Amino acid sequence: MDLYSELERIFHPRGVAIIGASNRPGNLGGFFLGGFLNQGFDRNQLYAVHPKEKEVAGIASYSSVKTIPHNVDLALVFSPRDSVKGVVADCVAKGVKGIIIITSGFAENGAAGFKLQEDIAGIARSGGARVIGPNCVGIYCPESKLINYAGWMPQESGPVGMFSHSGSMTVSMPVAAAMTGMHFSKVISCGNECDLNAADFLDYFGRDPKTGIIIGYLEGIKDGRRFFRVAREVSKTKPILLWKGGTSEFGARSAASHTGALAVKAQVWDAFCRQAGIVRVDSEDDMLDYLQAFYYLPRPRGNRVAILSATGGLGVAIADACADYGLEVATLSQGTRDRLLDIVPSVGTCIDNPVDLGMMSSFNIQMGIDTVRTLAQDDGVDMIIKTVGTSNLDQVSREFEALAGFDKPMVYIFSRAMMALLKELKPVRGVAICSTGRRAVQVMSKMLEYERYRVGDC
Repeated sequence: MDLYSELERIFHPRGVAIIGASNRPGNLGGFFLGGFLNQGFDRNQLYAVHPKEKEVAGIASYSSVKTIPHNVDLALVFSPRDSVKGVVADCVAKGVKGIIIITSGFAENGAAGFKLQEDIAGIARSGGARVIGPNCVGIYCPESKLINYAGWMPQESGPVGMFSHSGSMTVSMPVAAAMTGMHFSKVISCGNECDLNAADFLDYFGRDPKTGIIIGYLEGIKDGRRFFRVAREVSKTKPILLWKGGTSEFGARSAASHTGALAVKAQVWDAFCRQAGIVRVDSEDDMLDYLQAFYYLPRPRGNRVAILSATGGLGVAIADACADYGLEVATLSQGTRDRLLDIVPSVGTCIDNPVDLGMMSSFNIQMGIDTVRTLAQDDGVDMIIKTVGTSNLDQVSREFEALAGFDKPMVYIFSRAMMALLKELKPVRGVAICSTGRRAVQVMSKMLEYERYRVGDC
């Protein structure tokens, strides 16, 4: 069975055993089991394993995974560290194909823990099983109802695949992304990677038809050469957005104690990303902003930007940011300028690029719509950045709906004071949102950088 088929069996199991689940309040295995039930996972394919329990949350409990009289493709292990080796041996004897070890206390604790997880990986491989973890928080696949944190995680599926060395980010990122309408196909908490690692997950997502955008948080790379080779191939068809932790001396120390990861210096990582076509991410805000752009926007064809604002100062600041990030302020055609003369009032405005719509645009939604449409039809404009001059959510929603579907990327700038409105704003294809003009330019430059790599213009 190849890697893709092995992971497909994990994400779409015929039976799942929760090993270590009990009825004790606060038991994590019981929490996960209840989560699967709450999300609609077939209770007839769900089994608890505990030496003392007869049933957990109404689900039959068995003393060992070997005594379950049904098919079990996936086991989630919550057992105490010293018992995990024996549990994995039982799983192999049962024919379990995927083992996710939530239990911690392995390589992140030193040499003895590293040796133990290596032994566990050897036992699994000898029996044809694959291991995720240890020291992880499991997987998330809404399509198959494998939602580990029930009540927190979105139930909708989408085109984003994620792998992460931070377990908490595998929960927080899908939740934060869902606030702007972005949803995930699958999410994997890598843990210590005693068997399956980030390169495997990247390879899988590259072949997964349900995944169109790949994001990740890494603290180290087990097999750098293979990861680079896979990334360079996958990035030709799917954008890869990666945030690397542990690039500083102090961050490296934290990464070692977190997942036992070896660090990579910032300069090396930057070169690695550029050569592999990876979109480098440096913060959670970066990840969400870049993801939004790749999720909603068409790819830019060039670096020429049209800028619209309700005040001249903001337009000038955005133009300065374009120069800093390698984008060009577009020269508008005479035909575009002639049409703008019919749309934009002559008092307190400017139809040069940056286009200053003046304060009246805050009260005249059609002016903004007509101006954007005109700029989008100019062959000398590749992308559009527009500041939002009103806090009237209904006006903004109507403008978004009117502009959806253009084949040129558009980023709207909401002030930080207005960002709270976003949870009420329905996202539309073709429009992304940023909190500052400089941020919008940075997002556009990242999209262009990736597109140039993809088409070989780099």
